[in-house]
Amino acid sequence: MAAPIPFGRFRQSLVRGQIDPVYVFTGEESWFHEEGLRLLERAAIEPEARGIDREVVHGSEADLNEVVDRASTYPMGGGRRLVIVREADRLKSAGIEALKGYLARPNPRACLVFSDESFDQRKSLYKALLAGAACVACDPLRGDAAIATFVAERLKGRGYGIAPELAEAIALGLAGAGLARLDAEIDKLVSSIGAPRPVAARDLEILADVPRVGDAFQAAILALRGERGEAIRSLRALLEEGQEAPMMLGALAWSMRTALKTRAAIDRRVPPRDLEPLYGLRPGRAEEFRALVERIPAARLRRALRLCVTADREVKGGGAKDPANALERLIHGIARAAAGTAP
Repeated sequence: MAAPIPFGRFRQSLVRGQIDPVYVFTGEESWFHEEGLRLLERAAIEPEARGIDREVVHGSEADLNEVVDRASTYPMGGGRRLVIVREADRLKSAGIEALKGYLARPNPRACLVFSDESFDQRKSLYKALLAGAACVACDPLRGDAAIATFVAERLKGRGYGIAPELAEAIALGLAGAGLARLDAEIDKLVSSIGAPRPVAARDLEILADVPRVGDAFQAAILALRGERGEAIRSLRALLEEGQEAPMMLGALAWSMRTALKTRAAIDRRVPPRDLEPLYGLRPGRAEEFRALVERIPAARLRRALRLCVTADREVKGGGAKDPANALERLIHGIARAAAGTAP
């Protein structure tokens, strides 16, 4: 039983022309399911044959015997036949032995795909597919770094560059929205920009729920340096422009988490190549923070992060009558924590 294939590796295999005869897409992220089916269709079938050699079956309307019969049929065109089974977990159980036989000797001129966002892993169907098909992991992305990488890769694939802090701004603003929403926002951004070029900070203003993280990031750096007045003026300007206090607070907290991760990486002498897998840090971002935090002990940075958590409860819980004032107090607190002075 092979381990599930990460979605990125699955996509790369299709680019190289490697198409397995049977796939199972499993995981809760619907965007990966839909994108995987789209990529397979493009790789497996010529455009002119998609009307005759592509077939979609819904699990609630078929059993395994029917699926195997359809997959065993040779294509009418000169390429492959693609059979897609949606809601595969709802397939009627009749025909499990026929499926096992097919998995042992699949039609070399067909590609059979089982897709379901909520497979019951206890069922014999899932166990048979896991043993005999190529399993593609369609799990949700975890963490800001993974989502920011997704944003950068999607834009790069369309010819647009983006700075790490801007990709992270999109990730922070749309965390939890799902990749379908995120991809739609990227489409909106690309349409707004026009011809491919590097994405600028002002371009993000068209996106809903995306904070001005680049500016908030600078405010956090100023606070850690002890330049409170400049940091507060920067945040005031953002709020006057209509940026929401919870979003700004989230950006400040993200900056403190990144500073603390960088400090931990310094203390443990983590090599640059291991920064992302261990801490979710891009090497370039860690280098930006290194010079800033190498003289600030981890305990002080943890104190600054705790202040962000307290401010978050005040602002989002309604305890702060004036969110702007809560943010200003936070800046003072971060500066004192970094300097090691009393609260």
